Amino acid sequence: LPALVCAFLILPPLICEAQAQDKGPASAGEAPDKSGAVALNEAALKLAAARDYQAAIEKLEEASAMDPSNKTIKNNLALVINSYAVSVSRSDPRTAAEMYEKGVGLEDAPYNVFMNYGVFLSNQARYEEAGNMLDKALNMGKFEKGDELNIRVNLGMVYFKRGFFDEAIVALDPAAEKFKSAEAYYLKGRINYTQGKFDEAVENLEASVKYGKNGEYAKAAAELLAKVKKEAKVESNFQTQSLYHFKIQFDGEKRNDVKVDKVSQFLEEAYNEVGSYFNHYPEAPTQVIIYSKSQFKQASDSPVWVAGLYDGKIRLPLNDVLTNADELKKLILHEYTHAVIFNLSRGYCPVWLNEGFAQTLEGEGITEKQTANLKKQLSKKQMFDMKSLEGSFMGISPESSVVLAYDQSLSFTAFLIEKIGQSQIVEILPEFSHGKTMSQIFTENFYTSYEKLQSEWLENLAK
Repeated sequence: LPALVCAFLILPPLICEAQAQDKGPASAGEAPDKSGAVALNEAALKLAAARDYQAAIEKLEEASAMDPSNKTIKNNLALVINSYAVSVSRSDPRTAAEMYEKGVGLEDAPYNVFMNYGVFLSNQARYEEAGNMLDKALNMGKFEKGDELNIRVNLGMVYFKRGFFDEAIVALDPAAEKFKSAEAYYLKGRINYTQGKFDEAVENLEASVKYGKNGEYAKAAAELLAKVKKEAKVESNFQTQSLYHFKIQFDGEKRNDVKVDKVSQFLEEAYNEVGSYFNHYPEAPTQVIIYSKSQFKQASDSPVWVAGLYDGKIRLPLNDVLTNADELKKLILHEYTHAVIFNLSRGYCPVWLNEGFAQTLEGEGITEKQTANLKKQLSKKQMFDMKSLEGSFMGISPESSVVLAYDQSLSFTAFLIEKIGQSQIVEILPEFSHGKTMSQIFTENFYTSYEKLQSEWLENLAK
């Protein structure tokens, strides 16, 4: 599915004419002639055109100090600060944040600065602050072409991420109806789907397909639409139970069979345990759906070896007569770990690391049986290269190879935690959301290579 945060970094043109104010000759005790501010403004524009933003900002700040009432100079200062922040938003986010703070602190700063700062903060997963900036931009009005749509879509996404679904819909409704935006309709459909409102989800996703003209969001909407219709056959009459950190859906006729109360208890325990491990507690309630085995197969069409699933919602296929509380608790810890990692990495964490952490949080670590299996496969030279395990395991077969993929994930993750440290590995998770690869992170953060770490792990395993 396409990313929901789009970097709509619109840079308005700078204004060349900065007429001097109060041009009359200065007498004793009066303000000096401010015409020098015009020259500084002109010089700053040339520097900005050459992308020497720092020097341009210095000249505009000097010009503004000389002529504080000159609105053109003030506007240019805000726009150059905005341009500088945009230019370094990926390469130097700390400087970008400093520039944006300076920009929004200026008197009469244009809405573009607030809009772009909001998008930047959203890309940093700082959703509450992002919402504040985008809301300010929206309330300033007088938008350039397309900017109202951009602000509303990003604001709707931010509310969605925070679990404020009603507020998200309010922000998105005008974007969908006024602009016939495929993206806005798609996001509304995703929110409806998350809420379990299947009829509304279908309506909005069909609108996205209609107005998307075979574009990115129309294709994503068509894919989600098929998923919604399939799941609706199973879940449309499910009941809902809301906890503080979770929203649970289940077949009311099977409430006791699928152990809703026990699942609720283990979910809240997982919230604290997994949250403590990653030092992260998602703000929005996590969606959880409890199925019987047959319902899970019908709704998800997953391979037979799948014991649980996280795809934006935790899906728990429980036996109608499940009695093993320890297995249920491990399953919930595993799937909720996926939810937290998804929240931290925005879905870009390599699967082997994701599964390695999820198995680690189950609490038992790697067993002698798993280690023996790894040694056996290593001796046969049948191990997966870890890079090949960065994507979904769903296409791996036969089942023995799936087992090997999980065993390798747990073993390599345990090796990294021991060698580098748990907190250090946890801290890299948000970096995946900024487009960094595992290879880049190993090199830039830990001064080593993917290949060297794998080699050391395999040598250690062979002992």
